[in-house]
Amino acid sequence: MEVLINDIVSYLEYINSNCGISVSVHFKNEFLFVFPKDAMNRLMHYNSHRNPYCLAVKKCNHKKCISEQKSIIKEHKEKSFLRVCYAGVCEYIFPIIKNDESVGYVAVSGYRKEIPEKVMFPSLWETSLKSEEPPLKLCNMIIPPLVTMLEKLFSSSPREEHSEYNMILQFLNEYHTNITLSDICSQFKRSPSYISHMFKKESSMNIREYCNSRKLEDAEKLLISTDMSITEIALDTGFGDSSYFIALFRKKYGISPLKYRKEKGQK
Repeated sequence: MEVLINDIVSYLEYINSNCGISVSVHFKNEFLFVFPKDAMNRLMHYNSHRNPYCLAVKKCNHKKCISEQKSIIKEHKEKSFLRVCYAGVCEYIFPIIKNDESVGYVAVSGYRKEIPEKVMFPSLWETSLKSEEPPLKLCNMIIPPLVTMLEKLFSSSPREEHSEYNMILQFLNEYHTNITLSDICSQFKRSPSYISHMFKKESSMNIREYCNSRKLEDAEKLLISTDMSITEIALDTGFGDSSYFIALFRKKYGISPLKYRKEKGQK
């Protein structure tokens, strides 16, 4: 199984880095128990749309975004299809099927068609989304092998000892921008002590450290793909204080956000 996980993660990284498309993977909560802990930790880095427009929309209307993701899985379509979400983002969906049941999907996202009537961030919608449709021919060549590998992973033996951790990890991934320990306890009907100790034991990080790490990854994307100010990026990714954001960014990446942007060629 470890070889399969490595192949999936390597293929996702290759597609996102070299093929000119943005790919994410999404799973039905009820089936997360099949993933070993290590697989879950690694796949969560590809579990959300990372373009600046989606990050901004997600911060303001996160529940709506998650609700739409769940509705895609419930549709149970067996073939790939194009759709436009409520925020005006066009994406190409490839269902993941296990035993004739929809368990998730792969999305090629980051495109726009006609501007929605009430688009939330017109400037970001215009500048951070691609104006053409997803390259269907390319997608139909390179995404099906990824779907096949994910379906094979879902067909592996269940690892129920990590099912609760996997559920919490996905929940954190979905709501890491603005979440409290109390929110997690309410969602999973567990005490603060239990949640904190269990997550620390399984991940070697506390919940705050994990959420900060994900927020820094979001910020890194905004630094190299937009001209937003450092303060704007800090606030949009869930940091209430830009100085705190800069300190954490420097600790993770070794340089300041501004220097990082300059080294990556952001004008």
